[in-house]
Amino acid sequence: MEQFSYKGVPVEISFEPEESRRHLAEDFAVLEKEGIDQIIRERFLPWFKGEEFKDREDEKIFEALRVYEILYTYGRIVARYSPTGQDAYFGQFEFSFESSGDYTADMLEATAMQICVFEGAIVKVDGYEI
Repeated sequence: MEQFSYKGVPVEISFEPEESRRHLAEDFAVLEKEGIDQIIRERFLPWFKGEEFKDREDEKIFEALRVYEILYTYGRIVARYSPTGQDAYFGQFEFSFESSGDYTADMLEATAMQICVFEGAIVKVDGYEI
C-alpha cells in the first residue's frame, strides 16, 4: 500500500481498515489539492486562536505547531452528526499537534484538527483539545 504523509508524519488508518484503504488515496489527494498548509492556515488557525489569542501572528503559530500524528478513517456518519446534514460515508483525517516553540507554548498542550472529505471536497474543518 502506498504511504501518505505530511511533514514526514505518516497517515495511519484508525478504523475500518479495508474500506479506509480503498478511499485514502482519493481523499488525501483532496487535501493535497487544496494544500494542507493552506487548510491549517485558513481553516484551522481561526478556530485555534479563538478570542483569547486573536492578536497572535498566524505565521508564527503555524511555524510553532508540530504535527505528531495523522489518523484517517472512512466511515458512515449519521445525519444528526454529519457535516452535510445527511446520512453518508465520509473520509475523516485527524491531525494531532503539539507546541514546538515558545510562541505557542501557552496556547496548547495538544490539539487536533479534523478534516471531513465527502465526494471529493472538504466539507468541514474543526478543531478540539486533546
